[in-house]
Amino acid sequence: MTAWAVRALAALWFALFVTSFVVFQLAVPEGTGFARGLNRLAAFLTWQGAALVVAVVGALVMRGAAAAVRDKWRWVGFGPLVVSLVVVVAVVGMIAFRVLVQPALPG
Repeated sequence: MTAWAVRALAALWFALFVTSFVVFQLAVPEGTGFARGLNRLAAFLTWQGAALVVAVVGALVMRGAAAAVRDKWRWVGFGPLVVSLVVVVAVVGMIAFRVLVQPALPG
């Protein structure tokens, strides 16, 4: 039962993860220029946040699984969490750099 749950959560995470990139590329948000870009970024981070929540749930299910299941499905359970954390931290870090650091740089 646990292995099935881990695979189902990993599949849901993958669907949400891919949806975030599709929405970012194909969605036509409201606004023009800067506002349009922020709306696209907000949609991307919303889907990434949902994927991150599913990844956390998957990691918790994996953590509570029996040792035999943990050994066999470790990357399926914990991999999505690592990938989601890297993507969200990278995007938020780039935004923070752009807003906080880049304006202070000369030139």
